[in-house]
Amino acid sequence: MSKGLKQVIIIVLTIALFIIYNTFLSNITAQAIRDWITGFGTLAPIAYILVWVALPVFFFPVPILALAGGLSFGLWTGTLYTLIGAALNSSLMFWLAKVLARDMVNKYLEEKMPKKWWDKFIRAKGKESFLIVFICRLIPAMPYNVINYASGLTNIPFSKYTIATIIGILPGTVIFLNVGDKILDVHSPEFIISIVLVILLTLGSILLGKMVSKKRENIIGK
Repeated sequence: MSKGLKQVIIIVLTIALFIIYNTFLSNITAQAIRDWITGFGTLAPIAYILVWVALPVFFFPVPILALAGGLSFGLWTGTLYTLIGAALNSSLMFWLAKVLARDMVNKYLEEKMPKKWWDKFIRAKGKESFLIVFICRLIPAMPYNVINYASGLTNIPFSKYTIATIIGILPGTVIFLNVGDKILDVHSPEFIISIVLVILLTLGSILLGKMVSKKRENIIGK
């Protein structure tokens, strides 16, 4: 693919992403996604997985998708479908960054991340890159979509990236799916427990982020 053609495709995709998000996605709720998914009947799981594959590409908030999964399928079945969708989506965004929009993604992430950290993220190899992706996935405050695109610019092997992603997102996925599963009865003890777990996950991620920040030189390399 020529450089000129690639630039044209990137521009068209960028405009399309902007229009689609602002026209159709900016005000979508978990309940709306659930209503749309369940309308497919027995094909609802496939519809949910496809939604997971597509919407994060537009920087749609993944916690809303997880809540919709809990509302639609319950905790454990919803977790399974969510992990399948997230694995497919993270793969898609990884390769979009690596193959098609490398220059654009690199410029965007350089503006969003501290330069010193971003340079080390890009240079990381082997176990270091796996550990970085894994830790980032554990921290809910780290945008899921940004990690997908950023990882496509690193030297991490695709297989290790996928494993780090699935293991890393599992705790947050279960917790947010649990909220969606219990949200129909907000006065139940189970719902209160689910909210407490979200708070604990958030606090734990903040502490983890601080620990990672202090030890970053040892994790990523000097």
